Amino acid sequence: MSVISIGTFDGLHLGHRKLLYRVRDIAKEQQLESVIITYRDHPAFVLNKAALPKLLCPSEIKEQELKKIGIDRVEMLDFSPELARTSAEDFLANILIPRWKPKVIVVGYDSHFGKDRQGNRGFLEANSPRYGYRVEYIEPELFEGRPVSSTTIRELLSKGQIEQANSLLGRNYRLSGSVGKGLARGREFGFPTANLVLSNPHQLLPAEGLYLSKTCIADIEYFGLTNIGKSPTVRHNGIVEIETFLIDFSKDLYGDNLQVELLRYLREEKMFADANELVLAMHRDLAQARAMIAETLS
Repeated sequence: MSVISIGTFDGLHLGHRKLLYRVRDIAKEQQLESVIITYRDHPAFVLNKAALPKLLCPSEIKEQELKKIGIDRVEMLDFSPELARTSAEDFLANILIPRWKPKVIVVGYDSHFGKDRQGNRGFLEANSPRYGYRVEYIEPELFEGRPVSSTTIRELLSKGQIEQANSLLGRNYRLSGSVGKGLARGREFGFPTANLVLSNPHQLLPAEGLYLSKTCIADIEYFGLTNIGKSPTVRHNGIVEIETFLIDFSKDLYGDNLQVELLRYLREEKMFADANELVLAMHRDLAQARAMIAETLS
């Protein structure tokens, strides 16, 4: 028997966390297994909606965060066209009940599943006597009078308002991927960078510019400077890249998987007159970053 909730949970923000903590706590109180049923990718990409949302939480980050919260089991479903056509009644009767045997189903204000989003709170409550589970409803977490939402957080990130976005996420926004080859110009300037290739190309890139960041490597955290942009002084292809200079770190990370947490937005990306002016700016950025780090650690 289990305590479950089902949803996209993109972002795992404060509103999601309020619900997830309740799933975890009920399961502990009743000595049941806590189970979150979610999706590897956002359902909108299968439904081909006109305005496709950018992901806040690739599957690897989502699973890590759910485990960190204390959820016993994370079930990642592939949202296929077939699943999209499955009615709420069929999903409940043929998948949810026999597979997870819920004793309690926890729902939020926007919880739903099944074709045309019919598997909502009312549907679950109407079917609870038949299947013997209890429905518990969680009120939304509010921000400026409205429920905290992934949409609001996407808007904040697109404006470079990283600290406010992190506050609503209840964690630092992080980019996940592997280190690929770049131009290696940073090494020439004394600032070698790790070029991050996103594991999921649908993940949202926040506003272009320079960020104070943090990366964990072999259980050691390193602060860094992460530039998201086109690096117009040294590159002229117009492609947006993610390059991180790790402070006081000198090993080669090529091919490694990394997750880069964004902490503060420092400045917009600039076009410098030449490489010398760029290097001077990089030293100023590093000095500013070290001051912020000292402030953070004090």
